[in-house]
Amino acid sequence: MATNARPLIRLPKRSYATLKALSKETKKPMSDLAAEAIDRYEQERFWDEFDRELEAMTPEQWRQYRKEFAEWDAMPGPPLPADDWSGQWRADQKRIKAEARRRMVGGSGARSGPRAGRTTTRSRRVG
Repeated sequence: MATNARPLIRLPKRSYATLKALSKETKKPMSDLAAEAIDRYEQERFWDEFDRELEAMTPEQWRQYRKEFAEWDAMPGPPLPADDWSGQWRADQKRIKAEARRRMVGGSGARSGPRAGRTTTRSRRVG
């Protein structure tokens, strides 16, 4: 990911340390990792919104949506290749292992937002 723009952004020390460690581990520049994370976050937000819209559909809207799919599927043309999720699976496995390693090595486990079942966030003071 090469780009001419190199703006300066400020990160919390923990985020910077994580980014630096990931950079060493993956042998990729920190700027590339940050760009990939931003792209992934943008995609995640898109699909979350898509899922919310699907869940909000009325039965009639759902029937219309499925009908449109059937019309597109009935169009003549070469079949689409099967999706290959193996790369995504490997990336997910790497991320899971890295998160587990970070937690074991001394991560506090603090995350932004409440954990499941909690209504408030708690902060820890260290030092």
